[in-house]
Amino acid sequence: METAAKAMGFKAPRSRVLKEFKCPGCGEMVQATEFTIPLGPHKGETFVKNVGCRCEDKELAMQAVRNHQAMLDRKARDMFDSNSLINKALQKATFENYQPTTAALREAKLKIYQFAQTFDPDESCNLLLKGSYGTGKSHLSVAAVKVLLDRGYTCLFLSVPKLLTKIKNTYNRDAKWSENDIMDYIQRVDLLVLDDVGTEYTNLRNDQDNWTQSKLFEIMDSRSGRNTIYTTNLGSAELEKKINSRNFSRMMDDTEIIIMDGPDYRKKQF
Repeated sequence: METAAKAMGFKAPRSRVLKEFKCPGCGEMVQATEFTIPLGPHKGETFVKNVGCRCEDKELAMQAVRNHQAMLDRKARDMFDSNSLINKALQKATFENYQPTTAALREAKLKIYQFAQTFDPDESCNLLLKGSYGTGKSHLSVAAVKVLLDRGYTCLFLSVPKLLTKIKNTYNRDAKWSENDIMDYIQRVDLLVLDDVGTEYTNLRNDQDNWTQSKLFEIMDSRSGRNTIYTTNLGSAELEKKINSRNFSRMMDDTEIIIMDGPDYRKKQF
């Protein structure tokens, strides 16, 4: 029985293999093959095609991944709109308008500025900014976030108490987002700022095993190998007692401590 192609008078292009090589793009063994057009106005003309190359398939797969990532980022922007990330007082914070009043604060500004300028998402380097109220820990953290956002990195600035409240809100039956949505984005961002660590509510009657401390560990553990800035008003002993020893140990992993000693700049006009 004749095939449909033969019945229609179809003639397959003649071909010959010119060379065989490993494609540097997809890694497949490829045959550079010359084809001769058998019919039509271009009869007798030749063209070369790399048979076995999967680069187009790979590009389509990568584009699908990029589309999925863009969808997740849009979802995250809806989930964490800018007003929920940074309060109004900090929305204009930059390195330029931060005026340090002590040598320690000048050194802190320089270190955080250098952190932003040399930022590498593939090199884990955490910062813990420790200082009393009003020394500019949040201001400089926001300034670093703005620099990195301008350079195309993904960043998230979150007050720890507000973050924990947002996670608890996902437990409501009519919640728009799930806890997994929040935790997934927190894990993926290039830079996460956890502001005001230690001010969150903790049930001290069950110090080593409560929801707050378990959730903090889950957040910090998910950031392993990524860059995180922590800010706190507490000293080391107070902070370890508040968040527990396991969380404190995780926070200190790969972390540079920056002490921000100085007066409360919010009171300087008083």
